[in-house]
Amino acid sequence: MNIFKNKQTHEYKEKERYRLRRARIWGYKIGKKYAIGEKIAKANAWADGHRRKTAGILFSVNATIYVIGFLLCMSGNDSNSINDPMQDFAQVQPMFAQLHRIEDMKTVQKNTFVTLSNRAVRLKHEVDSLMAKPGKTHADSVLALEKYDELQMIMNK
Repeated sequence: MNIFKNKQTHEYKEKERYRLRRARIWGYKIGKKYAIGEKIAKANAWADGHRRKTAGILFSVNATIYVIGFLLCMSGNDSNSINDPMQDFAQVQPMFAQLHRIEDMKTVQKNTFVTLSNRAVRLKHEVDSLMAKPGKTHADSVLALEKYDELQMIMNK
């Protein structure tokens, strides 16, 4: 399965061209509606004639924005409102402990399954060897039945 888009395909390039064409048309319509081109041209003509005023306006607007931003940042930093950044991680710790517990239980379950399957294989070999024994006694038959019952009990778990 290909997760990533192949940007070299013809379909992708065609969709991208169509999207850009639509954006250009939309921008053209908005520009015509509000006469943005004429306003930009008029502002550029004024800025060419008044270079010092333009620089002063730009500098004062930027300085005002920086001062307002600085004041907003400083007004929000009271000594009581400073929080420990590690406090949020403390709330995540119980979730990680639970995940570790789940992983440990999975490991225990896997080890138990491996142990039971090894024991079942061993019991099967013992039952087969007892059944294949040529001179079986009554005790061998009873032992084979007991081991077979134990094997059935393991298989039903």
